[in-house]
Amino acid sequence: MHLSNTSVRGRCVFVFSMFLHCLFCGNIAAQSEIVVSGTVVDSVGAPISGATVVAEEIGKGTASDLDGHYRLTLPYAETYTLIVSHVGYEPQRRTVDTQTADKNEYRIVLGIRSQSISEVTVISNRMPQGTRQRLETRYFKQLPNPSGGIETLLKTLPGVSSNNELSSEYSVRGGNFDENLVYVNDIQMHRPMLVRSGQQEGLSFINPDLVESVDFSAGGFDARYGDKMSSVLDVRYRQPKEFASNASIGLLGVSVSTEGLTADRRFSYLAGVRYKTSQYLLNTLETEGEYRPDFFDIQSLLSYRINEKWDVDLLFDMAQNRYRFIPESRSTDFGTLYEAYRLTIYYDGQEFDRYAGGTGALTLNFRPSDRLGLKLIGSAYRSRERETFDIEGAYLLGELDVAQGAPFFGDSAVNIGVGSELSHARNYSETKIETLSHAGTFYGQNYSLRWSAAYYRESTDDRMNEWIMLDSAGYSIPYGGESIRLKDSKRADNHLTVNRLTAYLQYARKLTGDRLNWTVTAGLRVNYNDVNRETVFGPRVSVVVQPRAVPQLTGHIAVGMYNQPPSYRELRDAHGRMNTAMKAQRSVHYVAGGDYAFRIGEKPFKLSAEMYYKQLSRLVPYKVENVRIYYAGENSASGYIAGCDIKLNGEFVKGAESWISLSLMHTHEDIEGDGYGGFPFPTDQIANFNLFFQDYIPGAPTWRMYLNLVYGSPLPYNYPNPDRYDQSFRMPAYRRADLGISKEFFKEGKPHKFFKQIRAGVEIFNLFDTYNTISYLWIETVSGRDGRKRQYAVPNYLTTRRINVKLDVAF
Repeated sequence: MHLSNTSVRGRCVFVFSMFLHCLFCGNIAAQSEIVVSGTVVDSVGAPISGATVVAEEIGKGTASDLDGHYRLTLPYAETYTLIVSHVGYEPQRRTVDTQTADKNEYRIVLGIRSQSISEVTVISNRMPQGTRQRLETRYFKQLPNPSGGIETLLKTLPGVSSNNELSSEYSVRGGNFDENLVYVNDIQMHRPMLVRSGQQEGLSFINPDLVESVDFSAGGFDARYGDKMSSVLDVRYRQPKEFASNASIGLLGVSVSTEGLTADRRFSYLAGVRYKTSQYLLNTLETEGEYRPDFFDIQSLLSYRINEKWDVDLLFDMAQNRYRFIPESRSTDFGTLYEAYRLTIYYDGQEFDRYAGGTGALTLNFRPSDRLGLKLIGSAYRSRERETFDIEGAYLLGELDVAQGAPFFGDSAVNIGVGSELSHARNYSETKIETLSHAGTFYGQNYSLRWSAAYYRESTDDRMNEWIMLDSAGYSIPYGGESIRLKDSKRADNHLTVNRLTAYLQYARKLTGDRLNWTVTAGLRVNYNDVNRETVFGPRVSVVVQPRAVPQLTGHIAVGMYNQPPSYRELRDAHGRMNTAMKAQRSVHYVAGGDYAFRIGEKPFKLSAEMYYKQLSRLVPYKVENVRIYYAGENSASGYIAGCDIKLNGEFVKGAESWISLSLMHTHEDIEGDGYGGFPFPTDQIANFNLFFQDYIPGAPTWRMYLNLVYGSPLPYNYPNPDRYDQSFRMPAYRRADLGISKEFFKEGKPHKFFKQIRAGVEIFNLFDTYNTISYLWIETVSGRDGRKRQYAVPNYLTTRRINVKLDVAF
């Protein structure tokens, strides 16, 4: 049924595009001009900025930008000859057939003058701009993916970790979820505030079906990117080149996308619809009940080229995420071999959450020349969130009989806790963020200049009312003797409006020497906000070096200051109180690394490594529970994070790229004047290992296997004392294996009459059925077997083994 609906939708889009063609274009008999575009790279796949691209017949040319991209608009002719040159490289000539130039990009490789072009090695996942690397998005649909977001691919990279397969959130080099920047077509994205667990989260903003490129930096990134302390994810949605549609259906949801453009290529559209339901996965959680997750979004990118110099883009998103949960019971065994316990809970009540949001962004692009580009961007983001629940749980905590040979071995022998807990919440939040910005880029010979100035207005209305009453064997905890007291109570009614001004200036230059090729990038970023009236400056410098004698080797260093002005989340403490005098958190990055491309026989490989040190000051201490962060609401800590990341990727099996990554890290945080000493960050994962491996059946390459292995060393978790951050323990290590098997019936490049590609697959999530812990439920008793009050940490487990089936169709 879904495929037929997709076909109908495709026909409707085709009719709609024909209507737009008539509306905007009239009857145009022939093209008046063509566009030639692509990238210029060197012999190891790194982009070459400032390369000259000239059409020999008319002498018109352009220069490649900092990412190696070029775009040249030419009068219509049957063929052109492009001459591509750069100092220190062998020039190349490329004949362009105009019958296909508007449908294909031309990737041109320039070899070092002393290097034979036959030695060119192209490896995916390259680091073209020092600390920034390009992700190969074609692996997204192949990677076994429980969350459904492109962030799953990101989590396979060194320095990136996540111990929650239900969430799209990730930690980068010891930073928390709020320290990551995410851009889509130069528009900054935002995450919901009230989400507290991965099962509530739903869809991430990024729609993988619309993505053209993904760049990522785990630290030491340029001044062009904003004011966060950890990482930047820069996503570009593609500009359609022809009519196409895609559909994907599985047990976890459905996604449909379509794209096209008018005959004169002035108007193009790109749209996607996604529906996700994780009920199939959530039914494996230890709490049994009725899960009703319902996540939906629609996105579109509309572009209209006014003339050769002016064009306008409209990016639109609307999301509706709803989560309803009616718990029934739970039974969890925990403890050690000699001291084992069982917690049994019977529930009454329900939870209903809703997260609705939308983004609209209008971008006006002006290119007065091939070297100069100017942008004016206006965007608005709005979210309405509601979290409501009333859940009562009657629990029984028993000690298990673990004596070998006992008649009741494994059963509860002694009851050590009986009680009930009533949890209540009525939390509402509304956020509005409006932005107006100007950005410009100028490309000269071997240098580029970027600048931007932006105004942000953020408004937050937050109402919080939640409490917990705990009763244990007739006693309300905390026990007051005569009065009944709540275990925890949080009430707040906060309203905050912040006006921010930001600007940056960045200069990059490529230098060619007798022995080394250099790329130096230097920039300065400025941020001001009117809440604490603070102005912060962030200078950033990076250098990329390539020996001319060893073009397969590239090294880089980066130093920068990253100030993170407080958002509403950081301003509010765990009790709902707001501190508007808080200053920006600060991180100084020191990064050094390199890449080496090599071959083993005919198989290409690349080894990448980075060492980093982050000096942190004016920190806001926090605790993490699942995906919710509780801040202390004050700049009271300092610390550091140090580590190294290593990645080896290449064709372990010829024609099938795989990679291995390893991250080692140490963190240290100290609250000034508390007298307790230092402690690790909540994200202190000492070691993280990831393996993505793909293979195929010899002689039948349409049958493929994809294996993703993850190991994350134990993370800290805190004793439930809201005022202490040093009392931390370690939860068990995160271990997970996901397996995917697919069959391609029609491969891209060898299309069927009606289909470009059809792929069917089976995914086995959590292959070895490992019980991974995400957080803890703390059970407190007034009097245990020893007559003393005790607290027990009961693990909350993630999903167990599940099998998913998928079908992907491209029209």
